[in-house]
Amino acid sequence: MRAAGRTGERGRRRLRSCFASVALSLGTIWAVPLTLAAQETPPGELTLEEALAIARNWNPGVRQAEQDLALNGVEARATWADQILPRVDLNLLRTGFAGNLTRRSTDFFGNPIENPGADWVFNSNTSQGITLNWTIQGSNLFDARARQSRTNLNRRLRLDAAAWELEAEVRSRFFDALEQRELLAVEEAIRTAREVDLESARRLFQIAQRSRVDVLTAEVQVERQELNVQEQRRRYEQALLLLGTSLGNSEMGAFHPAAPELPSFDPAGLDVDVLVERALGANPSLQESEGAVAGARLGVREARQRWFPTLNLSYNYGRLAQTRQGDALFDLSLDEREMQSSFAIILSLPMFNTYFRDEADEVRARVDLENRREALREQRLEVERQVRTELINLDNQHRSLAVAARSLELAGEAARLAREEYRLGTRTFEQLQETVTQEADARRQIIQARYGFVDALLELERVVGGRVLPPSGF
Repeated sequence: MRAAGRTGERGRRRLRSCFASVALSLGTIWAVPLTLAAQETPPGELTLEEALAIARNWNPGVRQAEQDLALNGVEARATWADQILPRVDLNLLRTGFAGNLTRRSTDFFGNPIENPGADWVFNSNTSQGITLNWTIQGSNLFDARARQSRTNLNRRLRLDAAAWELEAEVRSRFFDALEQRELLAVEEAIRTAREVDLESARRLFQIAQRSRVDVLTAEVQVERQELNVQEQRRRYEQALLLLGTSLGNSEMGAFHPAAPELPSFDPAGLDVDVLVERALGANPSLQESEGAVAGARLGVREARQRWFPTLNLSYNYGRLAQTRQGDALFDLSLDEREMQSSFAIILSLPMFNTYFRDEADEVRARVDLENRREALREQRLEVERQVRTELINLDNQHRSLAVAARSLELAGEAARLAREEYRLGTRTFEQLQETVTQEADARRQIIQARYGFVDALLELERVVGGRVLPPSGF
């Protein structure tokens, strides 16, 4: 019976093994398509030039500034029609019918008397004509054209400033995403090194050359480094989100920035005076402030025009048909005897009615002009200070980059020797980890120094209002 029981047990084991094999095969068959379906399309590579082109076409701020330019043409035409050219009034048809009953009149001496022939008197009229009116006060016609030209120019300046600020923002966020990605690669490499140290501690523990404490400490270091990797991955994803927001195209899908060659040069060859001169002529904020001063200067000239005499010119040409009763109602017949024309010139001095108000407006315009001049002078000083400050920062970043490169070289050599000494038993695990931590910090610092130099260069270019290096240098 025991043999029969053992035989039955072996049969059940074989049956369970068959079922398990079948289930594993079915699970594999179903898992393959599910795994393939779960695979995501690899993100596309995005170069800096492509990112800038996408941002120019899709960024909401730049698109709003571009759409504002559509007002230039229509407002220019409206200015010519409403303020420069004569006003035209075209009367296509004016017709009417009226009646009058006068019961009292006046005699030869102007005394009121009863009207002996009081009765209703009816008349009708129809007129068509064209009237030209032109008002001139000082140089108001030229000022209106200059004001509209200044408005159009300000819109173009705002577009240029928005485009330049957007380019600076995209470039900054593009390189920030690259920096976070390189830091992520460093954290992953450090994690791999920590795992190698863990394996070394385990092997030495197995041959009784190290204690269990080293193994546990190495495991803790691996887990901590895994947290660092996850945190850095989060920073990289946030940097990609910020870059995508600057681009303004929500239909791009996943992408990763392509790494261009980072600039690296000695900024000692840059002439600070040349950069200041360039900034004073090309900085977008300065150009807008200079436009504000020009507008305020025009405002003073407009305020002065209110003291000048006003010249009104008018010309009228048309026909007027009027008869008793209703014969002239809707009379559209052309009769040369009914044509009429007139021309008038009126010269007036409106300043006596608005003297104090005009005086206050002129003083207000002069104060505004002086304030804008002082604001422009202050801004020019600030731009010069920023250029000199950013050039100092760029030089400091260049020096920091050289120090970080040398530190990484020394820290890497020290970490290699420390691992050899740990395997030979001449260095404790705590001493090894201290050296490894220094090497990991040096890796992070060299990346931060490289991109710190790029950030300083980008900030200098933003203040200058143009590229400090040739386009091929980036």
